[in-house]
Amino acid sequence: MSANLERLLKAAGQAAPTVKPTLEINPSHALVTRLNNESDEDRFADWANLLFEQALLAEGGQLDDPASFVRRLNGLLAMLPS
Repeated sequence: MSANLERLLKAAGQAAPTVKPTLEINPSHALVTRLNNESDEDRFADWANLLFEQALLAEGGQLDDPASFVRRLNGLLAMLPS
């Protein structure tokens, strides 16, 4: 069950089982490759969190702290070479 469907059921007052999502990773994706080559622990954590939060949003979920997501995304984008 997607996070979006779970949220809709709860909003309608119906019991929805809580299901832990599975994060499937494409090892050749540019962000995953970037994670593999990142040596700075803080930047690695930022990239990993960004990847997870994007997956959560893509499946219809909601972020606990959207402002933190935006700060992290902007910080990482600002570090990219132009």
